[in-house]
Amino acid sequence: MVALREAMREIDLVPTSVLDAGRAAYSWRTIDAELAHLTYDSETSEAMAGARSQQAALRAMTFASSSFTIEIQVEPTMLLGQLIPAAEAGELTVTMQDGRSFGVVHDEVGCFTIDPKPDGVFRLQLPGEAAVVTDWISL
Repeated sequence: MVALREAMREIDLVPTSVLDAGRAAYSWRTIDAELAHLTYDSETSEAMAGARSQQAALRAMTFASSSFTIEIQVEPTMLLGQLIPAAEAGELTVTMQDGRSFGVVHDEVGCFTIDPKPDGVFRLQLPGEAAVVTDWISL
């Protein structure tokens, strides 16, 4: 029985190359989305260099495309964000680099909360006719 169990376990394992190919193929679903590039990150910006001796207590990031600007404020346990210009209330998608994803509701002013804060590399996608997807984000 032990030998049979081990043989069955080996059959159930999916090769890493197959998983990687699947993830790569899945990422092509956003190929038509406009990329929102990181235009500001308070953690790396030199805009305030010399203005104060300590780093800002909160981290802020801005991603911009020709259609939308996505602003994010990093809190200890969550992310607060806003879409500019405001869109109708709807949902944006948080996609983790490993392929997991989940939806986050934004209101009619464009405000959203991601709680809890993602624990790895991720990107935000705003679906629709003018679909927008951010660069990969690492906190």
